[in-house]
Amino acid sequence: MNETEFALRSRVDGFRLVGTRWEPDGPARATVVIAHGAAEHLGRYRRFAEALTSAGYAVVGIDHRGHGRSAGPGGLGDFGLDGAAAFAAMVADIGQVVEAAKAAHPGRPAVLFGHSMGAGIAQRWAPEGSREIAALVLSGSSATEPPRPGEAPPVFNPNAAFEPARTPYDWLSRDPAEVDAYIADPWCGFEKQTVRRERVNVFELPPAEVLARIRPDLPVLLVAGDADPINRGLEGLRLLEARWREAGVQRIDRLFYPGGRHEMLNEINRDQVMADIIGWLDRVLAPA
Repeated sequence: MNETEFALRSRVDGFRLVGTRWEPDGPARATVVIAHGAAEHLGRYRRFAEALTSAGYAVVGIDHRGHGRSAGPGGLGDFGLDGAAAFAAMVADIGQVVEAAKAAHPGRPAVLFGHSMGAGIAQRWAPEGSREIAALVLSGSSATEPPRPGEAPPVFNPNAAFEPARTPYDWLSRDPAEVDAYIADPWCGFEKQTVRRERVNVFELPPAEVLARIRPDLPVLLVAGDADPINRGLEGLRLLEARWREAGVQRIDRLFYPGGRHEMLNEINRDQVMADIIGWLDRVLAPA
């Protein structure tokens, strides 16, 4: 596996974004674009990149604005914009990365893999961008209906289901070593973000007429643990699947793991999870 760092300027506002490319030793069969979650960074996906490149896939991604190497002048959490504008910029940024990935490997398909906030970004990008990719993988995802007028967002503690807990981040994984690595990482953890900002529900479903723009033959894979509090006992993923099927998306597959928490790529059965995802990619990208 060959690893290189790169930087690009967002077309939205010139924000400097830093990313990594991982290339297989031989020709790439396709490129997997990774959109990571909130309060983490792309470097946490290196193990997944190793598995993908071993299977012949190129991998590319950025640290989203305000994260990791792409922190703004104010530090982690400085997105350059606020609230809905910042989220819209992230959506545009990932489209820019998909475009660059396809240019680097002309004639080869691109796949978008989004985890958690990255899955929310991918869901929001799909109505306009689905024709640019060959498949979509949503990990640690969910969906919610838009709030009613005047309805306040609920107070949510993802660790509540695991109390009394060893750490505030037990909800991420059953593997204590992975949880401890997250806590020790200076680029991880919501409380380490130095710039306060308006919160956005990245899993709020857009109107049906927007979802109807997703190309109907897009293969979609949902990857989740059934103990992940983000999907509310898989309720959020059932809602997501129902709305996307109503919008015309024909193939939505599932990899749901009993007892798995939020980060299936860092769970105790991660090797099987990665193999399952790669197996799915091999099938949907196989020549007709």
